[in-house]
Amino acid sequence: MLFNRAQFSLVGWGSGEIFRWLGGNPRSLVLTGLSGPLLVASIMAFLLNFVLNLVAVSLREDRPLREITRVYYKWMLPSFFVMLPVAYLMAAVYRKSGPWPELIFLLPLIAIRTWMVLVKRIHDMYDHTIRVLLVGLDAKDPYTFGHSMRVGQYGAVLARFMKLPEDVVEQIRHAGMLHDIGKMAIPDNILNKRERLTIPETFTIQRHPVLGSSMLTQVQIAGCARDWVLHHHERWDGTGYPDNMSGLEIPLETRIVSVVDAYDAMTSDRPYRKAMSHEAALSEIAEESGTQFDPIVVEQFLQLCATVNLAAEEGAGHGWDRTPNIPIEEIQAEYERELKEYLEQQDPSE
Repeated sequence: MLFNRAQFSLVGWGSGEIFRWLGGNPRSLVLTGLSGPLLVASIMAFLLNFVLNLVAVSLREDRPLREITRVYYKWMLPSFFVMLPVAYLMAAVYRKSGPWPELIFLLPLIAIRTWMVLVKRIHDMYDHTIRVLLVGLDAKDPYTFGHSMRVGQYGAVLARFMKLPEDVVEQIRHAGMLHDIGKMAIPDNILNKRERLTIPETFTIQRHPVLGSSMLTQVQIAGCARDWVLHHHERWDGTGYPDNMSGLEIPLETRIVSVVDAYDAMTSDRPYRKAMSHEAALSEIAEESGTQFDPIVVEQFLQLCATVNLAAEEGAGHGWDRTPNIPIEEIQAEYERELKEYLEQQDPSE
């Protein structure tokens, strides 16, 4: 509340001083005499508001200014160009008819404000539901909880590295966090068994993607991420489960989750084995390229890990440089071209 009031005061004062310094006359709202000072003052108001919002969001979310800029710029700039003529119209109406006709402008503003509050409330409820599910998972199996959080973080890092749009990055983060949520329905004696699983026990634990997707469907969250949860154990060569999907039949987002899921599993301690080193895990993933994993996703992951040891990073997924957003259709088309070239280069005799 205090920040918002201080922000409005600073923006109003700064833009007003610019308007006055440029010779603008607030008593005259003739467009020809006002357009220059008004335009510059409006741009100054936009920039001040933009910078103050960026700093506030950056401090609140502990993310770099450059990253926040790329996220918020796409909607703040259009809103600026829409509101500029609206503001001028309000001023002109006030100049001609006094303050009472201004009330008509409040109706759409109140409607927009109410809509924004409702959207934020729905978003908060969505996040809260995910947290509730993860708290339940933590109570059931603390290892799986930590693993799921890391997979979500790593998946977001890799998706940004691959230049996927921010909304897809967020969905991949949710899919990674929830990919093992079905293990809440797996008996503890199977989930925590140190010895080799029997065939019936293996079939039981392999049900967790289906159970997880069903749970998310029942609570009506995660959207298309439910399908990515369902298929995160599919393999590139078609020998995975539950649907034996192969190649490009598997959603790209699922292929990303599969790689980071395997990486974190390898680099984490388990009761029955010690964690692999970062280098050993990368070597194992490279070996499975084209069989278990999508070769292009593996290539992107190895490029990312050439400079970053994800297993050693604290708070992975936060503060990473985000590349410009590109429509998912362009990403998929470029990806399929790269995949075709990759397959053409392979020796058929291998």
